[in-house]
Amino acid sequence: MSTGSGWFLAPRTVAQPLIHRWYAWPHLLSPHTAALNLRDRQLQVMRSYVKAPHLHERALRDPAMFGGPFLDPGTATVADIEALVERTTSAAAPLLRLAEDIDDARRLLREKADGGPLSALYPLLGDTLRGRVELAYDTSHHPQVRFFEPLLYASAALYDRSAQTVSLRTGPDPAQPFIFNSPVMPDPQRVDLPVPFDAPELDALFGAAPSGVDPEELARTLDVAPDRRALFRTLFTDTPPAPPSPVAEGVRMRFFGHACVLLESAAGSVLMDPLIGYDGDGHDHFTFEDLPARIDAIVLSHAHPDHVGIETLLRLRHRTDTVIVPRDSGGSLADPGLGVLLENLGFRTVRRVQELESVGIAEGITVTALPFLGEHADLDIWSKSVFLVRMDDRSLLFATDTTLLEPALYDLLSDLLPPIDALFIGLESVGAPASWLYGPLLETRLPREVDQRRRISGSDAVMAAEIARRVRARQVYVYAMGLEPWLRHITGSSYDPDSEQLRQTRMLLETCTARQVPAELLHLRKEMFFPPVTPSARH
Repeated sequence: MSTGSGWFLAPRTVAQPLIHRWYAWPHLLSPHTAALNLRDRQLQVMRSYVKAPHLHERALRDPAMFGGPFLDPGTATVADIEALVERTTSAAAPLLRLAEDIDDARRLLREKADGGPLSALYPLLGDTLRGRVELAYDTSHHPQVRFFEPLLYASAALYDRSAQTVSLRTGPDPAQPFIFNSPVMPDPQRVDLPVPFDAPELDALFGAAPSGVDPEELARTLDVAPDRRALFRTLFTDTPPAPPSPVAEGVRMRFFGHACVLLESAAGSVLMDPLIGYDGDGHDHFTFEDLPARIDAIVLSHAHPDHVGIETLLRLRHRTDTVIVPRDSGGSLADPGLGVLLENLGFRTVRRVQELESVGIAEGITVTALPFLGEHADLDIWSKSVFLVRMDDRSLLFATDTTLLEPALYDLLSDLLPPIDALFIGLESVGAPASWLYGPLLETRLPREVDQRRRISGSDAVMAAEIARRVRARQVYVYAMGLEPWLRHITGSSYDPDSEQLRQTRMLLETCTARQVPAELLHLRKEMFFPPVTPSARH
């Protein structure tokens, strides 16, 4: 392979962000949530594997256990996992100290916060929390710890960029294990870049997809190990990507999988919840090559890993103008802020919006945040929004995983919203128990029966049909179901045709058909056009 500026990052090349060898998702970036996940999820599952690998191996032979707390080592040995435990325990000692200090602060509040002043408790906090938290009562006099998240990120010990790695592969790994329960171990098919996620050098790497680059020069810039440079060169191709196809009029919608939808008009583009697959994974879907050269706005609905794909976001940073996210919670442990997270990922323009706030993107394009009820196991989560996108006089509502907990909300919204040209809504109506995602963050373990009822679930068919009726949806699309095989390591999902989620989907489609509302389950890929609205239709 010769070198020169006519080489392009191959569309098959996978670039995965890792922290202490674990796939990065939002709760592993924010230091306070990372500390608890490290101690109470990652180290626990690794130690369990080292103690009894045969139990994990036996569980993983059952496909139904894919998302369970069982470690898949790939080609790594028990000794490799044991060594990773030792390295992580040493390198992440400040984070483990933070986890202990959080426990102690909670215990301190339980024992000492009796409704009186809290000022005497500050000197009793652990060193990692001193100056980085506020102790306060809510209006029911329950004591709580509020974290100053930017100060946590500002600590080089607590937000350790040296623990971050971008791991490159020449193609997708269909056998990659579930991200919550297994590390991504080094292997001969990977090139690990020792660069933090906010490094501008990554923009040079990912900018090499649409623009030519010299791989040898880039390898030096990225400090690629000498014994990996030959493999690094195979990540590039001399075939330039096809130029993007512009949209002359109206609105083009492209479904990339799960909750990722691209909207384009002649004025600009908006990308919803980007989580994008690669060429060569054996499935027919849109890829990075199907995106416009510039993305005017990325919109993120909530901080679950199937909606905030750090792997995809880093790849799009160099071509993105603005990221729109729900407002930050103000320091809640269960609700790390997306705004401060993205700023620490190197994004320059991050807009935090609250309910009913609108952001103008380009001429004729606005994004409006609406309330998002449900899907968070009844925790006090602020960083979540349903988003309405107005583009070229079309109105598209991305309800993601919201539920009809309170029908009156949609009565109020219907007076404020235009008729909806298309409603996108998820029907993951079963969901996982609260502890599956939030377990490490909870102060006390939920009783099993309560945990099973506090689900991270979306709408069922009745809820979705009622939401569609109340917002006067002209079309309904079911999405964000976790059906995509190439995303299984992130979603943890796989369904058979008789699953409750797909049964609910069929029920919704039948209801919509009976109401003469076109409806469809989005799967793999979909492209459609909304033609320009005629002057008479605008009035």
